[in-house]
Amino acid sequence: MKSPIRVEKSGHIAWMYLDRPEKLNAMTIDTWALMGDLLRELNADLEIRVLVIAGEGRAFLAGHDVGEIKEHSEHISSGQIGASQLREWQKKLQDTTRLIRLVRFPVIAAVQGYAVGAGCELVFACDLVVAERAAKFGFPEVNIGATITNGGTFFMPRKVGLAKARELAYTGEFIDGEEAHRIGLVNRLAAEGEVRAEAAKLAQQIASRAPIAVQAHKVMLDRGMEASLEVMLHFETECMIQSNLSKDSLEGTSAWLEKRQPNFTGT
Repeated sequence: MKSPIRVEKSGHIAWMYLDRPEKLNAMTIDTWALMGDLLRELNADLEIRVLVIAGEGRAFLAGHDVGEIKEHSEHISSGQIGASQLREWQKKLQDTTRLIRLVRFPVIAAVQGYAVGAGCELVFACDLVVAERAAKFGFPEVNIGATITNGGTFFMPRKVGLAKARELAYTGEFIDGEEAHRIGLVNRLAAEGEVRAEAAKLAQQIASRAPIAVQAHKVMLDRGMEASLEVMLHFETECMIQSNLSKDSLEGTSAWLEKRQPNFTGT
């Protein structure tokens, strides 16, 4: 049976493809768990400096699998599923969200078509987003009496502001790539059919930079959203010392002075 997710590597860049195009790459609980396992494997590969997540077919990720939603709804109605089971399933999804933030490298979402519900939660968890202008983003959960999960309510106000987050959460309306770019969710826009090429350019640019510094910046920026100024001033100092004492820092400085491209090794 074909895996719903496949991973390919090209130099320092890994590509994770959501591969259920016939289902618009809709996720199941098992697929979320598989994504977590693959993230752990990639994080252990020290050659990887950037990950791009893309969807096959007409959509990036169009929410949770309808068949699984129907099955769970029936089992909830009959009393076969209760709070304990729902909580355990949710832990699997949340573990994957945590891993996206905890892996060493930046994660880029390359979005075409729909990124709604679970797809929008995944997009918000990623570091950077490249999207087609006609891509669709949104949280339709309120339309079926459900709530946003997987950190969506944590990331959304931090990325697009509280007022816009409230509007998206309360109405369930979708926005397109142009609007998502305007409000700060999308970093770079791409023409139809060009999203992977644009994401590859961004990934290659990041992969060419000093890995220790890029990895430190990922952690620093995440912590900076939660910590005080004094805590971050201390943390920045420690990260500066670590990076300045690295071989890559010496190589980067030498290359700059010699007017050549640096050869970073991640050490």
